[in-house]
Amino acid sequence: MARYDNSEIIDLGPCTSNGSVMEKFSINGYNKKLDQFCSFSDYDGETYTLYISTYKKPTKRTKVADNVTVHSALKNGDILYISNKELFLYKGGKAVSLFKEEGEEEIKYILSKAQDKLLIVPGKRTYDKEKLMNVYLIDIYTGNNTVYSDFNINSFDYSFELDSICYFKDNTIYKLEDGNSKEIVKGIDEPYNSVAYSSDKVIYASKADEPTSLYRFDFNGNEELVSDSFIKFVKFNIKENFLAYTEKNSEGKIILKVAQNGETLGEYEDIEDDDDMYRLQEAHPSKSKYWYFFSEENKKLWKVALEGSKKGEIELVNDNVTDFLDFAYSQDSKAENDDLLYKAKIKGNDYYSLFLDKNIINENVGKYYSPAHLENNGTESYIIYADTLSQTSYEDHNYTYHIFENGKDTIVAENVKDYNGSLPENEKFDKTYFLTDYDESKETGVLKQYLNGKLKDIDSDVKGFVKNSTSSFSTIFR
Repeated sequence: MARYDNSEIIDLGPCTSNGSVMEKFSINGYNKKLDQFCSFSDYDGETYTLYISTYKKPTKRTKVADNVTVHSALKNGDILYISNKELFLYKGGKAVSLFKEEGEEEIKYILSKAQDKLLIVPGKRTYDKEKLMNVYLIDIYTGNNTVYSDFNINSFDYSFELDSICYFKDNTIYKLEDGNSKEIVKGIDEPYNSVAYSSDKVIYASKADEPTSLYRFDFNGNEELVSDSFIKFVKFNIKENFLAYTEKNSEGKIILKVAQNGETLGEYEDIEDDDDMYRLQEAHPSKSKYWYFFSEENKKLWKVALEGSKKGEIELVNDNVTDFLDFAYSQDSKAENDDLLYKAKIKGNDYYSLFLDKNIINENVGKYYSPAHLENNGTESYIIYADTLSQTSYEDHNYTYHIFENGKDTIVAENVKDYNGSLPENEKFDKTYFLTDYDESKETGVLKQYLNGKLKDIDSDVKGFVKNSTSSFSTIFR
């Protein structure tokens, strides 16, 4: 096992017992001030021995535990880990047991944003019918364990801080509170904004006996009829108090209705019909005054102005699309930004193209998914992206990475199997490690680092990166 620090190779000794490759591992808790990181040995494909050491003395390692199946390095330096089906907190050189698994059920450990609470959910979600289980809410540092029974693990939602945990059962929303399940709303179909209603404390749903009506419910028992000719839910965002859905108007036509802060911005016809096969894809880029949506039915991309003199006006962005791949959801801007980065196929082209609003950045970026990011920090604006032209299948991983700035496209690295960390948009790939020229028969490649605008060879016969995965490891910690 080798650790690379500014191109210096530090050998931490053998890491596997049978040649198994560890792809994801919680190395540190993303605390730049904390001089501690985790490493491992004796990995057999399932368990490993866990160590901690410092960046100043990386080879002087302290063993945490043997037979570890998963762990999470917290941002304060403490470590959660599971060994022999028992959950421990490692703090100050001592391990404290928090939870003992029983049976063979799959178990998820959901960690709060503050990393002080855990929601433990036994059982595999199937999404087809109600599955009632006991769940456990644990305070990591007091050890207090609250058990909640008859929790439907197939339909639940939670806030980032785990201060609001809800589930849907028997046409009713329940909230976990003081060891009991408190009824919030009853007599409804499953919430349309199911992925966020616990945080937003707002539920959009139809009543069980009113399928063509859309209601807004809050956690205080208040309800409001939004539409009595409802067809499909599109989007709700509480931060911008933004709502979009489709309904039938008085003439029987299907319209897309968009509202913000309780004000209707517009009603738009000829967007889509009521075919359940189709659903509008949508995006609101950071710091943008436009909301974008794509209709799979008629292959068109529009944008609606959310503010300014054109507020509520709809504009066709692209009607030359035969297949839409995705919006660049990683897009983030610190300055005002009125352009959308997305990938789509245009008529007559078998490859996806990368667009910035109406403009084509690269006409051919390949047939398969590839990352892209628009950075706009107020002083400079650029795009970093990858193309998959050298890939032969979905299973193949062979990328070419680019920077597009001031109308110029620069290739950073070619024949890339993988790179370390997340897409490094802020530093334009500077100091990024790339695993290139990968030989599938040998399962090794060449390690290179991008420094000061140049790609530098670091090592050969490299099997792969052990990627830092702190709050999301496999299907257990997330």
